[in-house]
Amino acid sequence: MAILAIAVVISQFRTSYNEREHAVRSQTEHYAKAMEAHVLYSIQSVDLSLLSFSSAIKVLTRQQSRSSATMSELLSSHNANFRGDYTIIFLDNHGNSIASSDGSKLAHMQYQDKDFFKVHLDSNMRGRLYIGEPILTPVKKIPMLFLSRRVENDKGEFLGVIVAPVNIERFVTVFENSRFDTDIVIALIHGQGKIIVRVPNFISSFGRNLSPSRLFESLQRSSTGTYRDVSTIDGLQRVYSYRALDDMPLIIVVGSNDAEANRILQQNYLIAGAGLTVLLLLMIGAGHFSLRTYRRQEEREQRYRALYVASSEMEKKLRANEESMRLAALLFQNSSEAMMVTDVEGKILTVNPAFSLLYGYLEKDLIDHRGYELAAGQQEQSVFDRMYESILEHGEWEGEIWQQHKDGDTFLVSMRVNTVFDEVGNPIRHVALLRDITKKKASEELIWRQANFDALTSLSNRRMFHEHLRQEMKKTERSKLPMALVFLDVDHFKQVNDTLGHDQGDLLLKKVAQRLTACVRGTDIVSRLGGDEFTIILSELRNASDVARIAQEILRQMSTPFELDEQTAHVSSSIGITLYPEDGKDAETLIKNADQAMYIAKQEGRNRFHYFAPYMQEATQVRMELISELRATVARNELRLLFQPIVDLQTGKICKAEALVRWEHPERGLLNPAEFISIAESSGMIVEIGDWVFQQTARELQRLRQSGHENFQIGVNKSAWQFRENGSNYQSWLELLRELEVPAENIIIEVTENLLLDSTYQVAQRLVAFQQAHMQISLDDFGTGYCSVAFLKRFNVDYIKLDRTLITDISPERSGHALWEAIIVMAHKLDIKVIAEGIETPEQLAMLQQAGCDLGQGYLFSRPISGAELEEKLKDG
Repeated sequence: MAILAIAVVISQFRTSYNEREHAVRSQTEHYAKAMEAHVLYSIQSVDLSLLSFSSAIKVLTRQQSRSSATMSELLSSHNANFRGDYTIIFLDNHGNSIASSDGSKLAHMQYQDKDFFKVHLDSNMRGRLYIGEPILTPVKKIPMLFLSRRVENDKGEFLGVIVAPVNIERFVTVFENSRFDTDIVIALIHGQGKIIVRVPNFISSFGRNLSPSRLFESLQRSSTGTYRDVSTIDGLQRVYSYRALDDMPLIIVVGSNDAEANRILQQNYLIAGAGLTVLLLLMIGAGHFSLRTYRRQEEREQRYRALYVASSEMEKKLRANEESMRLAALLFQNSSEAMMVTDVEGKILTVNPAFSLLYGYLEKDLIDHRGYELAAGQQEQSVFDRMYESILEHGEWEGEIWQQHKDGDTFLVSMRVNTVFDEVGNPIRHVALLRDITKKKASEELIWRQANFDALTSLSNRRMFHEHLRQEMKKTERSKLPMALVFLDVDHFKQVNDTLGHDQGDLLLKKVAQRLTACVRGTDIVSRLGGDEFTIILSELRNASDVARIAQEILRQMSTPFELDEQTAHVSSSIGITLYPEDGKDAETLIKNADQAMYIAKQEGRNRFHYFAPYMQEATQVRMELISELRATVARNELRLLFQPIVDLQTGKICKAEALVRWEHPERGLLNPAEFISIAESSGMIVEIGDWVFQQTARELQRLRQSGHENFQIGVNKSAWQFRENGSNYQSWLELLRELEVPAENIIIEVTENLLLDSTYQVAQRLVAFQQAHMQISLDDFGTGYCSVAFLKRFNVDYIKLDRTLITDISPERSGHALWEAIIVMAHKLDIKVIAEGIETPEQLAMLQQAGCDLGQGYLFSRPISGAELEEKLKDG
């Protein structure tokens, strides 16, 4: 019987010990989950900052992303929008620090040899967060953990790296506050084996490598688990539970030693040993009473065993409940997230300190009040309906809801509600976790607007336009109703910028946006692509005539003068229209088609609209080929210079000539200026061609002077592009004339009315320089534009050329001759000579002579001829 009693007691002790160890294992597992949640939330909050700024940097230009001032201004929003316990640094694609969120000296340093930069040189890191191994800063020896992400632009080009150095001591504080007993060890370990945080013994354990340990052997089998091992830090044996964070090189380890279990086991062994010793002595001393007292002894033993088992069970439950309540209370009181507990009716039972800080109410002010009383009045009732429905059906709800502070301010929170059930499944409590996301939402909204809307006009920008276009194309496919894409360019906008200033130009663009928005339907989408280019998406068109009607209204509105402060701007618009799906099946094709149609509208005289037609693609292809071929015309010696004689109408003698350029194309033959000059101007080649024409003209004048025609003059046409800031170097023209010993008086500079209307400083400066060098100025195509008499006097014009359209009207039956007769009289009053272009009949010549016109040119006298032919004509007199 004694042996049986000993065996029973030992079995009970062993069972108690095993249950204690199981409780320790369960405790460490739950604790590891709680710490994992905190670390994951901390890392994700930092990663959210990196993602936000990465998206903001992506839409910047390369120049802005390399500007320290621009980047500092952008990153400084971090301190306002996120908690300031970490810094944001932006490194360019060479590893140089451009700016930091706190303006510290972490900026303007080089990090190209750091792992958090080098790892992102590999494009495979696109969209992935990198977490480096823990390090100590070189100077202040601060333990840091570096988080970084690769930054690319919309084309996938590498712009740099956005880095967040996180002070590891933030985890130390949280881990220390979370330990409810001294035998608890909490550690955060990097996937490469180094210890990031361990409490206790943080200082001595930081950075120690644990890769050759029982932990990493266990990780090879499972990402979560429990094992028993002796610590290499303090030499104590513990039960450890670990959890590897998903997609992150981080491991949470929580350990608890079993000293209490050993102490209880030894204590029970002593008590049992003493009890058994007494029992054996009593049994030996009272053996002769054994038969009489057997029943009584057996009953006593059974009561003892039952009492012991009940006591052990009670002790286990009380200890487990106590530890669970301590852990829950610890997390509740120290959580950085606001927490609220209500009964099933929604009455508030308790709140944590973070909740009081968020709402401004003390816990005692909220007890027995309903949770919905804290909601802001702006919140829609449908949100509450969905919340209650979800809680009743699923026991949980998660979403965003507007709340009201004690002082009346409203703020947006992210809320998650969970239901607590009793043993039979009845709901008894609701627990709500809340986090203020007002600043985060505002920051995201600002970043989103900056990335998708034009800052000047508040219209959709190019990026948002492409998104709208794709959506409207899908809508068209569903509704089977056509869609139109309108491409609009503001005519003469550059002149407004140059004459009235860029501030007035910006104001004009704002008013243009307002008028365009007023011209279209509420469902149509107006966007600004940049500069003076706008697009309009006209969706779900039930009547094809609506497009033309809207285009006509836009033309009317755009040609109406714009009042800009104290100035008035006169502009118009050129519009290209393409239809979907008739003209193209994808967004890129539609945009190209609308742009081509707009270009045709400009070519046809502006202030009009034009529908896309397939021939425009061919014309555009020819134009692109000519641009490519035109760049090599001077180098390949394909340009030819001809001269059309100008005759004195009173004497009939040749006294001047106009230099005319031709392009001897190897495949298309001899091309007139009308076929390639506009292309040369738009591509910038006009500067090189104009310089070549001037040089050849100067050399021809040199030959004429050598043959005895010292006073002969040749007119050289100059484009407005050559007078702009990046145009021709007019000083080199004057130096060439001095080198060839050709007086500047032999040159006549021919310009158009549009050039005189361009009142920029560069234009006026260069015209004055030519006149000071004694060159003469001739105004070409006079009578067809808007040039006033004031401009003729301001620039001291020497000649005006009557446009050939005026000469065509010369006949006794037409009244058009009254106009050019008035022009001739006006010019002579201003001491300006008149040259008539396009004289082709003796009748035209006679009427011009009768009106007193000074000079003339045209096929009646001579077609354009070569320099050698011109010299022969001058020889013949």
